[in-house]
Amino acid sequence: MSGANMDKSITLPADEIFRNLENAKRFAIDIGGSLTKLAYYSTVQHKVAKVRSFDHTGKDADQALLYEISEQEEITARLHFIKFENTYIETCLDFIKDHLVNTDTKVIKATGGGAYKFKDLIEKKLGLKVDKEDEMTCLIKGCNFVLKNIPHEAFVYVKHADPEFRFQTTHPNIFPYLLVNIGSGVSIVKVETEDKFERIGGSSIGGGTFWGLGALLTKTKKFDELLQLAAKGQHTNVDMLVKDIYGGGYQILGLTGNLIASSFGKSSTVDKEFSKEDMAKSLLHMISNDIGQLACLYAKQHNLSQVYFGGFFIRGHPVTMHTITYSINFFSKGEVQALFLRHEGYLGAIGAFLKGAEEDNPNLYSWGENYAGSSGLMSTSPDVFPMQRSRSGTFDMLEMDRLERQLVNLPLLFDPSSYVPDTVDLTEDAMAREYWLTCFEDALEGVAKRAVASQPDAKDAADRAGKFQQKYWNKLQTLRHQPFAYGSLTVRSLLDTREHCLNEFNFPDPYSKVKQKENDIALKCYQKVIRSLDALGWEEKQFALVKGLLAGNVFDWGAKAVSEVLQTDPEFGFEEAKKKLQERPWLVDSYHGWIERLKVGALLLSLLDSCLTDTTK
Repeated sequence: MSGANMDKSITLPADEIFRNLENAKRFAIDIGGSLTKLAYYSTVQHKVAKVRSFDHTGKDADQALLYEISEQEEITARLHFIKFENTYIETCLDFIKDHLVNTDTKVIKATGGGAYKFKDLIEKKLGLKVDKEDEMTCLIKGCNFVLKNIPHEAFVYVKHADPEFRFQTTHPNIFPYLLVNIGSGVSIVKVETEDKFERIGGSSIGGGTFWGLGALLTKTKKFDELLQLAAKGQHTNVDMLVKDIYGGGYQILGLTGNLIASSFGKSSTVDKEFSKEDMAKSLLHMISNDIGQLACLYAKQHNLSQVYFGGFFIRGHPVTMHTITYSINFFSKGEVQALFLRHEGYLGAIGAFLKGAEEDNPNLYSWGENYAGSSGLMSTSPDVFPMQRSRSGTFDMLEMDRLERQLVNLPLLFDPSSYVPDTVDLTEDAMAREYWLTCFEDALEGVAKRAVASQPDAKDAADRAGKFQQKYWNKLQTLRHQPFAYGSLTVRSLLDTREHCLNEFNFPDPYSKVKQKENDIALKCYQKVIRSLDALGWEEKQFALVKGLLAGNVFDWGAKAVSEVLQTDPEFGFEEAKKKLQERPWLVDSYHGWIERLKVGALLLSLLDSCLTDTTK
């Protein structure tokens, strides 16, 4: 790669790639055969909106301020993970050295095969001692971390679907699971707890085999180019199928005619030259089928249903994921799913970082993906959306922010693993996706204006709002082409992405002034509303509560129609919203089933209360 291209990528602004380096500490690095993954911890200072409620019960409540929102400065922890080609490692180390200030870090944790190769270079450039960590231990630690902290980390790959990614809701208890790591060879690891894992099998036939044999067959030395050849190939020109031997399927054994009977079988019986593409495709099928069968056998032997695939052989390539998926489905008869990870390439770096940060106990906290600073899952082809690829060059980023408190599952949920808080999955519903993306695009200018208005004393507010507007617009365009970029796309995730972009430019809540006014009015009405509800019968009260909930949610600024009403009628309030609600049935109407469940619950509580009363007599 030319030096000009390298310099162009590296001279991107520091806040584009190596962000917050001035506050960085605790570095870790994972160097593979072609990619380097860097990890570090930083602190970020930003504004947060704090709510203060006042309990006024006196007669002067109508004149007092009942609800107040103030902006305060807060420092939070952030984890940064950057992935780039090894070609850039020396220039990147120079860049980090030039921008690194006031760090107490003396050691950098390192893992991966390249950690030995680049040890002297890292120590010379950064002045840090390289401390090597076990590669498999780091991989498992990283896998545990992303499965626990990123809700839609795992996905199944469905070729020809739109989109091709189907995200899975991670079970609250991620253990046990099988990790099939496909590097040069294959390691199959059973993970039972946070610190207990065992390599239960493997194979010498892995990614290195595909690369090596592929190079011999096609004279193509680059791994990604081999996969591109395979994507264009037709394996049936090289492989001998069941129907080539029997003229059709072998029904007694349950073998269909299109099943591969012998990989490369036709090369010994057909006198012709085979194309590079066909040979690469045949080789990919041969190795993927072998790995898939091994994974299925070990999963069944150890009674494991969760099987995750990772390693440089995968790397998000559609042709690889498809062949692995097909193999797993065939050999397990659909009982085992091949699961892939959005951040599979970062696992080693995350694990190495966690090993170096054990004194800070990062696992005691919950961490959330910061969409504003993360690249997201790239399209299966960089050509699908070249704008994003050209903006970040060959660099991918993942950022995770420490949440205020550790997240736990709501104990009232019957089955947390099956709970889905979103009504519509915009990843799968193309019409709904188009509607909501357009809605957020149309509202963007208004949000930017409100952001400026929320900080009237800040001279740079307009400039920051413009940067927010551009960043969020770019994210929306990414999601138009890659709706799977951050997992399942929902209205909630669109709002989260907008919030992350606003926070990035120090706007904690553009609607704080509006909320303060509306909530202050609402609190003054509170006692009156409660008294009116208390006067209703039980079933009437439930319906009134539901209508009140709907009317209150009408004020969500994601709703374009309501935004227009509020602009034309500033006095539009809660009572007016209730009158505007359409009659049942609503668009999504589960009221009848809900009220029947409530009745059963109320009856059971009544019976329990009677029993308890009897026992105390």
